[in-house]
Amino acid sequence: MALQRAEWTDVAACRGIESLLFFPPDVMESKEVRSRRERQAKQLCADCHVREECLSSALTQRESYGIWGGLTEIERRALLRR
Repeated sequence: MALQRAEWTDVAACRGIESLLFFPPDVMESKEVRSRRERQAKQLCADCHVREECLSSALTQRESYGIWGGLTEIERRALLRR
């Protein structure tokens, strides 16, 4: 049974984590810094019990930015094209 948004966000591994890990900063970041930030966020997502609900929500809502359910915006767009 899928959890409702309010329920899954309450138990997400990222709850309380600095959002800068999941979203790019307002200033340019180097490719290396972006890759490291995305790797850290994806590692946290990989161990999350509600990863599927998060990704499903992001795909349904067409989230344009950030890492949701372990995927970047580019990876989510590619998934939607399949």
